[in-house]
Amino acid sequence: MTEHSPKQTGQVLPLRRGAADGVPRIDPRTPARALAALVEQEGQEAPKAVYRAFDEYNREHFDGRLGQSMLLITQPASPRTLGDYVPRDAHGIPSRIRIAPKCEAVCLAYVLDVVLHEMVHAWQHEVLDNLEQGYEGHGPRFAEKCNEIGAKFGLAEVAPKGRRGKAKAAHWPMCVRPEGYYGPNDPRKRCDDEEEDAAGRAKPEPGSAAEMTSVLVEGLDKLDLVFFRAVAGAKGLPVAAVLRELVIEEARKIAQTGSKSLGAVLDEYEKLRAAGAGKEES
Repeated sequence: MTEHSPKQTGQVLPLRRGAADGVPRIDPRTPARALAALVEQEGQEAPKAVYRAFDEYNREHFDGRLGQSMLLITQPASPRTLGDYVPRDAHGIPSRIRIAPKCEAVCLAYVLDVVLHEMVHAWQHEVLDNLEQGYEGHGPRFAEKCNEIGAKFGLAEVAPKGRRGKAKAAHWPMCVRPEGYYGPNDPRKRCDDEEEDAAGRAKPEPGSAAEMTSVLVEGLDKLDLVFFRAVAGAKGLPVAAVLRELVIEEARKIAQTGSKSLGAVLDEYEKLRAAGAGKEES
């Protein structure tokens, strides 16, 4: 009988994997280690600093528990993103971190802070096995680790979605670094003058419905909003009307405790509301 090659028959042979099939298994971390060595030998200063910082941060903040990441200064999936972390990419390479080239234009400290942020994601995956997808990666465990590291630097605490009046964990540590930390190119200084915020989102017009909605939902998660809608539905009122009632009631309680300034604001607000002010023109 004549044997036909897979190319002739169209047959697809299974890939051989592992020593049991006679083919040595490749350690998935080998490409990252090889790149780290190549960067140290041939790379420019910024990539060298990134790999050296990874080793230092791993020892100091993660007890050396992170495997070698593939660290690349290259454009992440979104052009607005400063960096991203992928547990395993399409090539089978684990723990890939990409830093946007625009970060390098700010300063090296900015680049290394983005690296540190992404390393917390690596810690979530490799140590906790929990990327907190419900929070888009920036949940309570992420914030807890950020605050543990931040305490060593004297940084203010962050919280998921900026709850309890704290800065947003999604922007750590950039959002809590002191003024001037990133030098003259600090992108945070431009946010007040530009049309985008520090996260790259369009800033709503002052006084617009979008701005008011942003204020109302700041610090709330999806569960909160579902609950608020259920309460509003039971009362037969819009969510905003229910929130207004609650805020007015709370303001009255505070004013009764002796807050004259809030009492004056409340009186003026109720007069204007009774006169029809604040309603949108049709």
